Amino acid sequence: MFLFTFLLNLFTVYIPLLLIGFFMPNFTKKTLLFGIVIPEEVSKNEEVIKLEKIYKRNYGLSAVLVSVVINIISIKTQNVHLLSWGIMILILIMTANYVYVHNKAKLLKKEKGWTIDKKQVVVVNTSHHHKQSYLSPHWFWIPISIMLFTFVFTMIQYPHLPEEIPIRFDYSGEAIGYSTKSFFSGFGLPLTQLGITILFYFIYRMIKGVKPSIQASRPKVSLQQNQIAKYYWAIYLLGTLVVLQLHFSYIQLNVLQVINPAAPVNLLIHAFAIAIPMLGAILVAVKTGQSGSRIKVELSEEADTNVIDREDDRFWKWGMFYYNPEDPSLMIEKRFGIGWTINCGRPIGMAITIIILVVLVGGLVLPRVLGGN
Repeated sequence: MFLFTFLLNLFTVYIPLLLIGFFMPNFTKKTLLFGIVIPEEVSKNEEVIKLEKIYKRNYGLSAVLVSVVINIISIKTQNVHLLSWGIMILILIMTANYVYVHNKAKLLKKEKGWTIDKKQVVVVNTSHHHKQSYLSPHWFWIPISIMLFTFVFTMIQYPHLPEEIPIRFDYSGEAIGYSTKSFFSGFGLPLTQLGITILFYFIYRMIKGVKPSIQASRPKVSLQQNQIAKYYWAIYLLGTLVVLQLHFSYIQLNVLQVINPAAPVNLLIHAFAIAIPMLGAILVAVKTGQSGSRIKVELSEEADTNVIDREDDRFWKWGMFYYNPEDPSLMIEKRFGIGWTINCGRPIGMAITIIILVVLVGGLVLPRVLGGN
């Protein structure tokens, strides 16, 4: 069973994470250099290309070396938890390499004076027409229907359950943990489905409300690209929620002792439930790029080389954390990578950030504190 867990982590987490981290500069907008605003025309300069090569070299060597060491130790010790720690270490390596090159990019920009003679512009879209192209919320009835089915089926089956019911399973479908029959042990997974449905719908609404990142030199093209990218990510969000709901429903049917499939079937189902969201995220990222910068649109627009996006580098700590109390936006597009990040300058943004960090650290530390194997 350890071998399956190892291979699952290798092909659905480690290898994709290595590839994403290595090629991340290729997905970033040409007006951003490792979190620093630059004119689009300097993105092909020799100094800029050199910085990208430095990042890829450093990250590639360090990430591969650490991955090999962690996986070898994990195999020898048969320690599954070490694989989880390895993922966090990879993320930290990516972050460290990014911050290192970010600081170099900041110094290079100051040295070259790329933006001194440029007019800084903030482009705001005041039209509400773009929201009409966003994915309809009615599509969420699909995952809601799956959740309701699980709730209703659990209500029907609950009175017939024994006093001790299985609540934890390994990848082969064998029960490895039992609990006394109660409301929470019987309805824990349906309640989890309800929670993730609310969470995903909240993210869906947040993405819809995020102000588009419009490039000053190409406002019309970048706005259209941003709209299309949001649509793709909304579809991905919905698809991921459906996969998760189906997976939780499948596990709940095991808890209710309605099904007991063979080990190979369980292994495949768990593998697909992990692999599909990961591969989906990679495909959408490759298709859209940052702010939809990789999307080809029919609209043609000549770039205005005399203007540049407003320099707000001071609000980005290490080019990663956005802290601007004067900005009413709760969500804003990342400076490096794909997606959105939280404005920590707002109280609710800081609270959400702290909660996320506590959950991530707790998920790694608690199993060790409680003596989990």
